[in-house]
Amino acid sequence: MTTAASPSAGTGIPGPGGDKYLGNLHAFSTDPLGFLTECSRTYGDVVRLGANNVLLTSPGDVERMLVDRNAKFSKASADTRRGSRRQGFPLSTMNSDGATWQAKRHRMQPAFGRKLSTKAAEIVADQGERMLAGWRPGTPRDLQDDVSVLTLRLVTSLMFGDEFSEEDTAEIARLVAPIMDLSTSPVLLPEWVPTPRKLRIRRSMARVDRTLRALAASPAAADPDRAPVLHALVHGDPPPTPDELRDELATLIMAGFETTNDAVVWTSVLLARHPEIAERVRAEAEAAFAATPAGLARMEALPYTNAVVRESLRLYSPVWLTSRDAMEDMEFSGHIVPAGTTVTVSQWVAHRDPRHWEDAEEFRPERWLGKGPSVPRGSYFPFGLGPRVCIGAAVATTETVHIVADIWRRFRLDLVHPERIRPRPALALQPMGVEVVPRRW
Repeated sequence: MTTAASPSAGTGIPGPGGDKYLGNLHAFSTDPLGFLTECSRTYGDVVRLGANNVLLTSPGDVERMLVDRNAKFSKASADTRRGSRRQGFPLSTMNSDGATWQAKRHRMQPAFGRKLSTKAAEIVADQGERMLAGWRPGTPRDLQDDVSVLTLRLVTSLMFGDEFSEEDTAEIARLVAPIMDLSTSPVLLPEWVPTPRKLRIRRSMARVDRTLRALAASPAAADPDRAPVLHALVHGDPPPTPDELRDELATLIMAGFETTNDAVVWTSVLLARHPEIAERVRAEAEAAFAATPAGLARMEALPYTNAVVRESLRLYSPVWLTSRDAMEDMEFSGHIVPAGTTVTVSQWVAHRDPRHWEDAEEFRPERWLGKGPSVPRGSYFPFGLGPRVCIGAAVATTETVHIVADIWRRFRLDLVHPERIRPRPALALQPMGVEVVPRRW
């Protein structure tokens, strides 16, 4: 969105003109959520955001893009891939296309079954106990910090083995920020220009390389029961190259950590704002945990908590924007979108569209009970749609439901500064400024 509006994104497609030189870059950078929402409300189902950028807001178009016409879009253009080759993780499944993507996805798919979700619930019970043991009623906590430690331990244990040491976990924790930086870093200058940021990124990449290659060579990689995801990667068919393995592990850490972490915190913020809903979660969780041994609870025993999480993912989906590059001319809602256009859909916009959601801005978990809401398929896609739906969606949902249930059956959380909490649309939709005071029920 770096250039002024132009008919090159599709003749006749309406959209904001923006600045003569910067187009809509300033409006998007200042308030991306508000900008995309306003574009949707003002210009309709297909919006021209810039010379080569289009936003789709119709659920039918969202489904056509991500499901029916998925093969006609690329994850990234050739120029984007060349530019990010040294600074991102272009060899991961997440950033691959076509037959290469299919082979990589096939290699990992067996590891992400029901068995992994069950294992995740078991680890949550142990790690949740460790986190909550340090909470003192009446003492403020930074919820984001606490939950990030829990989810990082959860992701590393689930992916790399149950006996992952504290030292190894601490090293992975130190990698999280560089991985996020590497994944989102724009390449504005030639690779050889030694800017401070580029030098920092190169040092980070060297550290990421060393740590992840050591993980791949660990004993856990040989045991599918101890580390199913790591084993599936290392011993997959075809086996990954060392660079592929590095990119896969980095993006799995990033996606597994960020998604669950933000979902748990946003759900807790919403529960703190709605004490009557929180009480219902507490009562359900008490019964569910009491009915099973060793402090575990089955997902089917937590239907209301699951509905709460789904509604939280509607209002604050960690993935708030999805873009693809059109590989050929395509028609959406009566408009021709030319090949080469970057086509965007926004979970934030779709999940709050009043045309399809009753009381769209309200937190109403009840809408997910029974058969769920009667909305078009393209109106709700927190983990994506179609062939490229997040491979870990079921695992992330299981983790989030169990962590939320465990926290809220033990503590009621009061927000210290509710007016300071705001969404930060970075790589994920991060909750900022969440300080809470845990209190016993």
